[in-house]
Amino acid sequence: MYPLGGFEQVGRNCFVLEVDQDIFIIDIGLQFPDEDMLGIDYLIPDVSYLKGKENRIKAILFTHGHLDHIGAVQHLLPKLHFPPCYGTKLTMAMVRKRLDEEKLTSKARLHNVPYGEKIRFGKVEVEFLKVTHSIPDSAAIAIRTPYGTIVHTGDFKFDLTPTNEGPADFQRLAELGKEGVLAIIADSTNATKPGHSKSESEISATLRDLIREAKGRVIISTFSSLLNRVQQALDHAKEFNRKVFISGRSMENNIEIAQNLGYIKAPRGMIRKVGPGMEKIPDREVMILTTGSQGEENAGLARIGLGTHRHITVKEGDTIILSSNPIIGNERSVAKVINNLHLKGATVKTNAELALHVTGHGHQNDLLLMHRLVQAKHLIPEHGEPHMRAAHADLGRKIGYEDNRLHLLENGEILEFDSNGNARTSKQKITVQDVIIDGLGSAGEGQRVLNDRKIMSSGGAIVVIFRVYQKSRRLVGDPDVISRGLIYGSEQTDITREVIQTAKKAYEETVGRGEQERKEWKRAVRGALYRYFDRKLNREPMVVPVFIEV
Repeated sequence: MYPLGGFEQVGRNCFVLEVDQDIFIIDIGLQFPDEDMLGIDYLIPDVSYLKGKENRIKAILFTHGHLDHIGAVQHLLPKLHFPPCYGTKLTMAMVRKRLDEEKLTSKARLHNVPYGEKIRFGKVEVEFLKVTHSIPDSAAIAIRTPYGTIVHTGDFKFDLTPTNEGPADFQRLAELGKEGVLAIIADSTNATKPGHSKSESEISATLRDLIREAKGRVIISTFSSLLNRVQQALDHAKEFNRKVFISGRSMENNIEIAQNLGYIKAPRGMIRKVGPGMEKIPDREVMILTTGSQGEENAGLARIGLGTHRHITVKEGDTIILSSNPIIGNERSVAKVINNLHLKGATVKTNAELALHVTGHGHQNDLLLMHRLVQAKHLIPEHGEPHMRAAHADLGRKIGYEDNRLHLLENGEILEFDSNGNARTSKQKITVQDVIIDGLGSAGEGQRVLNDRKIMSSGGAIVVIFRVYQKSRRLVGDPDVISRGLIYGSEQTDITREVIQTAKKAYEETVGRGEQERKEWKRAVRGALYRYFDRKLNREPMVVPVFIEV
C-alpha cells in the first residue's frame, strides 16, 4: 500500500492498496492552492506510477463527496482507463456531476453501494461503513484481503446528535475489531486538539437566534458541500418565514443533488435562485445562501462585498453570517471581505465571536474511540500535514502501539505486509510530483511552473527577440527587447540599450565558438543577462530569449 497524496497535506487524497495483482484506489481528490501558488486552480494526485497497470485496477472507492476526495475524477479517470467506481448514493451523485461537466459520464462505470453491503473482487471483499462527517453519506471502508482486513476511516468524527442523518455504525466497527483488523488508515486532521469535536447540532441555536433577531436580510456564507449546515439554515428559514435564495454555482449544484436524493428537505417554492424579482420580497423575508466563506476572489461573498455581484447589493440592515473558520493561509482574504461588508453598512457575525462553525473531523478522543473499537494491529495516520500525523502517532503510542506498528508514511512511500501480518517500509519510493490544474490544462512539472511565476511576480520578465540568418548565423540588426514589471521611466532607454549590447555580445561569442544549438545560444544569453541585472538592478527577472531564423 502507498499514498499518492493526502499524507503531507490536507487535500489531494489518494491511497492505493495492492493485493497480489489487484489494485484498489481509495479517493482521488484535489488540493486547493496555497497563497504563493500564483494563478493555480488546484493540484491533483500524480498517478503516473500506475501507467501500464490500468488493467489491474479493480475499483476506485470513494469515502465521501468532498472535493478533496472526489475532485480529480474528471482528470484522472480517463488516465486510469475508467475503472469501476464505488461509493454511497450522495457521493456517487457528486462524482457523476463532475463527470457530467466534462461529458465523461457515458464512459464511466459508477456504482452506488448501500452501507453494509459486501462487494467481492476475486479474493477481496469491500464493505462501506456509516460514519459521520460534515456531509451526509460519509463512509469508512473495510477491505478484507487474504492477508487481513484493512480499514480506511475516511473523514470522520463521532457526532452523537447529527442534524439530518443517523450516527456512526459503532456496532459494525466493533464487530470488525473483534474479527481482527490488520491495519487502520485513520484521519489525522484534528489529532492535535484535545477532547471530542462538537456536534453539528450545537451551532443550530446560535444560527436560529441570529436569524430570529435580524431586522433585514440574512446572508449566510458557508462551504457549498456543508450540506448539514445548509439544512439547518433551511429549517430556520422555514420557521421565520424567509424565502431562501442561492448564490454560487457549486452551492446550486450541491443543493439540487441533495434535494433530488432526499438529503436536503424544504417546502416547495422556498428555495430559489438569486436573480431579478428578489427586491420585491420584504427584507425580513429574505435569506441568501452563498459561497465565499474563505474570501475567494470570484466567489459570491467577495463580489457582494466589492459591489460587483450582478444581483446582490449589500445595504444597511443586512446581517451577514460567516458559518466557517478561515483555512490557514486564508485569514487575510477573509478579513478583507469582512471589512468591505462592514464599510457597506452590514452587520457581520463570525465564528470568532459566536459558535457558528464546528469541524467535521474528530479530535483526540474521537480518534482514541475509533482505535478502541477497531483494535487494529497497525496504525497508519493519514489526511494531514506532518505535525498532525505525528500527533496522531503519539496518541497511538499512549494506547500501546509500538513503533514497529506505527507507520508515518510520506506520499510515495510503500508499506508492505507479509502473510504473518508484519509490516516493513520498502526501500523503493515512488516519485510523486505536484500536478497542477491551471485553467483547462494540467502539468506534471508543477513546481517549475510555480517557480517561474514567483520569479515573474518578484523580478518581472524580459523577452529578447533575435533575428538570425539561417545559413551564416549572423544577426539581422539589433535584437528587440520587451519587458514587463522590470524597467520603467527614465532608466528604460539606457537599460534597454545595455541589454541589447549584452545579449548581442553573448550570442556572437557563442556562435563564434562554433555552437550551432539554439539551447546553447539561449543558455549564454540568459546567463549574461542574469549577471547584468544582478549587478545593475539587484533583480532576478525571468529572461526569455527568442530566435527567429530568416
